[in-house]
Amino acid sequence: MSYAFQPEDPVQHGYGITSWQMRELRLVLLEAGAIAGDGLERIFGNARFAPGPETVPVAMFSSNDGWRISPQRCAFIASRLRAALDAGLIGDMALFYEDQSPDLPAWVTEFAAFNERAAAWGGYRVR
Repeated sequence: MSYAFQPEDPVQHGYGITSWQMRELRLVLLEAGAIAGDGLERIFGNARFAPGPETVPVAMFSSNDGWRISPQRCAFIASRLRAALDAGLIGDMALFYEDQSPDLPAWVTEFAAFNERAAAWGGYRVR
């Protein structure tokens, strides 16, 4: 299984990742407070990344059932991922997740950039 993030604007290019990449990206989204729910807990109790009212339900990134990610959610996800990168959160996570890919920072950067663009396009669907 893989994940395709298809923009609501059909003229724009989407973004795709493997299930393996999504597993790791989902952990960063969780630790950054961009997603939450379904009984998943963050390892780090950093108040800076505490889930809030804008936090997206984790179910939207746990399947490829066509969930719609709104422009507001795209902007929120991008801001949380950028903040996580700036704070070195991925390096901290490597202490707990031994098999973390060395490519994870690049994937997070790419997904943050995609979400920034998608915020201007009207969002996307998770397929």
